[in-house]
Amino acid sequence: MVGPLRSDHTARTIDEATRSTEWSLFMSDGILLLHTAITIVGVIVLIVALKVHPVYALLGGILYLGIASGLGLDGTVTTLSTGFGEILAEIGLLIAFGITLGTTMSELGVIDRIVRGLLRMFGPRRSPYALGVTVGTALQAIFADVMLVVTAPIARGMAREIGPKGIPRIASALVTGILVGLTMMIPSVGSLALAGVIDIPLWRYLLFGTVAGVVTIVVTIAIVHLLVDRTRFWDAATDEDRETFDRLDGIGAAGDDADTAGTGVTPAGGAAQGGTAHGRAAVATAPADTETGQRRAPIALAVSPVAVSLVLIAAGSLSDVFGVENALLAFLSEPTIALLIGSFAAVALTQVYRGQSGVKRALDRSFSNLGEVLLLTGLGGSLAGLVRATGLGDVLGEFFESSAGPPILLAWLIAVVLHVAIGSVSVAAITAAGILGPVAAGAGIDPVLIALAAASGSLFLMTVHSNFFWMAKNLLGQTTKGAVKVVGTSTTVASVVGLGVVLLLSLVL
Repeated sequence: MVGPLRSDHTARTIDEATRSTEWSLFMSDGILLLHTAITIVGVIVLIVALKVHPVYALLGGILYLGIASGLGLDGTVTTLSTGFGEILAEIGLLIAFGITLGTTMSELGVIDRIVRGLLRMFGPRRSPYALGVTVGTALQAIFADVMLVVTAPIARGMAREIGPKGIPRIASALVTGILVGLTMMIPSVGSLALAGVIDIPLWRYLLFGTVAGVVTIVVTIAIVHLLVDRTRFWDAATDEDRETFDRLDGIGAAGDDADTAGTGVTPAGGAAQGGTAHGRAAVATAPADTETGQRRAPIALAVSPVAVSLVLIAAGSLSDVFGVENALLAFLSEPTIALLIGSFAAVALTQVYRGQSGVKRALDRSFSNLGEVLLLTGLGGSLAGLVRATGLGDVLGEFFESSAGPPILLAWLIAVVLHVAIGSVSVAAITAAGILGPVAAGAGIDPVLIALAAASGSLFLMTVHSNFFWMAKNLLGQTTKGAVKVVGTSTTVASVVGLGVVLLLSLVL
């Protein structure tokens, strides 16, 4: 009897030790998750309640999480610096060249010509879809705020051409296209940052981001247009600011013809001899092509820098797929080199068609936008490195390893909470991807799904605490109430539709 009793006692002792170890691990994991939650909530409180700049709020959150999770002072600083340096070494130049490429295209006056061509091709009813897809894909080398400013005059002209409900239809299309493209379409700043934070090959993000982005844009525009056309969602009397809308294009508040030398604008909704009102309004607000005898850049030549960059990157990806080895092609197709070539070509074109003053304007705008973007991207890399160092990725990976759904939903939800709280699409997307990115490898989930889920979540409910919201309100003829409806609804619908597209992609990836 002694043997069995001792055996039972030993078994119970082992079971108790196992349970104690499991409980300790559970408590340890729970504390780590608690500190992570405190970090996220703390960052939100710092930004929203205390009005701390997102850079310093994120930095404070990273320092807290590192120290509280047991990395120590030296370990936290080392991890922060290493993560910051690694991500900027990988994509810092990509972002710099991408922004430069966009500002030089803006200086050349290319964008309005592209959009006007789409209006002629697709007609008034289909033009919102053409506008949304174009700004969400082909024009995403351009910084989001810059793109809104440059394309807004064209959007206003298109809105007049469409008719009574043109403002909400076009505003929805433009806002949706710009913001979805910002986070889903290479070579936009947001998508480059997301791809870099969790180490996604650019060609994969370009492929799946384009598919997800285009579907999200088209479906979102269709849903919002259904609300505008078939319900009482839009009230022109209280939702439209027609006075500002017309004044921006030199049209009198009462619709009087304000056509003067050099403007060529007709009353809202009216047609002008030699072109429609939208086309003439666009010409009035485009960068001057005639100053000091400057020539107008042919459209094919003007867009060639972006086309060349994308073709080089695609060629490199295809050569990898088919096993083609060529040292020169490998060099030229390296994304940093490809965007360097594109940005240099764009600067050269600007020099030819806009002179040294045009180059200076473009580069000044580029560099003024660059600093904060690089800081936020670098801190996103620091956060991702910290997650790996603390083991949070392993904890979440074990928790979610049985399903691809929860991590995708969690990435989306974290981005939703961050964006609703702080109003920054890029901060929300980069932070959510940095937290959930390490989960992907451990749980067998394609990292591009995490990135796109974070991208979708970061769009949710853009409203009065966002600078982009106020720009859209002021430039697209909406009252604050109207902008809350159009911008808030469009971004929310896009966020939910984007999540649905990502979940569908998860069935095949």
